[in-house]
Amino acid sequence: MKIGLSIYHFNPKKGGAERYAYDLSLMLSRKGHQVFVFCTEGITVPEVSLIRVGATPIPRWLRSLSFALNQKKLVRRRGLDVVLGFGNTLDLDVYQSHGGIQHIWMEREIASYDHAGERRLKAFLLQTSLNQRVQQWVSEYPIRQNGYRRIVAISEMIKRQMTDYYGLSEKDIDVVYNGVDINRFRPSRREPSGPLTILFSAGNFRLKGLSPLISALGQLSRKTRSFQLLVMGRGRREPFEAMAEKLSIRDRVRFVGEMANPESIYQQAHILVHPTFYDACSLTTMEAMASGLPTITTKWNGASALISEDEGYVIDDPRNAVALSQAIRELFDSEKRKSMGQMARLKMENYTMEKNANELERILAEVTKEGARTP
Repeated sequence: MKIGLSIYHFNPKKGGAERYAYDLSLMLSRKGHQVFVFCTEGITVPEVSLIRVGATPIPRWLRSLSFALNQKKLVRRRGLDVVLGFGNTLDLDVYQSHGGIQHIWMEREIASYDHAGERRLKAFLLQTSLNQRVQQWVSEYPIRQNGYRRIVAISEMIKRQMTDYYGLSEKDIDVVYNGVDINRFRPSRREPSGPLTILFSAGNFRLKGLSPLISALGQLSRKTRSFQLLVMGRGRREPFEAMAEKLSIRDRVRFVGEMANPESIYQQAHILVHPTFYDACSLTTMEAMASGLPTITTKWNGASALISEDEGYVIDDPRNAVALSQAIRELFDSEKRKSMGQMARLKMENYTMEKNANELERILAEVTKEGARTP
């Protein structure tokens, strides 16, 4: 098949969707397909043809719109069999959003701010933002115009939200969970020594719940200080350092920055805590589980459906510091950690990138067999 993938950045270091698009394109190419990636910029790899899409960088709303319009023109010149879009394109056959539904993301983004005044200001800025309106229009256009042939949700949570928000039938949507590289992310040969090492990993510290986590650790510190928090990612650290200082746990928190080899950091931790306000299906969660880490997250993470009581804990509200600290306290038990970590690893062996690519290949092939693309 001649397969097109459309994503603004084709760079696995940019984020979860970008990493997924990069891995998927390579796997489809190695299966013998011709893969064309439509992007503004990206990493050049021999197996994939990059098609540069011009986009006006300023203002931001025009960047999103110009990319979508120019992608549509370029796609139609290539004679492709099928196009997979990730929510930022107008011309596609298979729709797969990795960011979830923008309207719901906006609500959860607002909820992630700690203070009422900040939430009101953020709500005003988002609701009056031309950039947000354009992004929402672009992301919803294929669905509102019935301009798709298949929809793939990356979690049951996203499928449920899409059926509710767009009024779609459940049979219109396939669920294909993200895949993880279980060879790269694997358990350490021996459990790390020292105090309980809690890992938090994110690109957006606020949205992914670092503030609630530090609050929970502040409560936990009244009973024990035998823990340390490793914070991995490129987020702004100063507000969270100040928060930890105020709770007298600054010496228990270490920021390690963005890592080229995150798998090594997973192996230094005992558990992952990801109290996110919104994640369509967190790759961080799945990588941690593949690394043999018991995982604590929230119901607002699509990957939480993969976590039973055998592999970790799922709490309802990221701001429930009592529930969060209690879940962490449970995992001071080394035998429980060992059992949960083993079960988490076994669970992820059923959610490999190979399995994900096979499922997407099957769906793309079925769409191709249904008929040629409209020129």
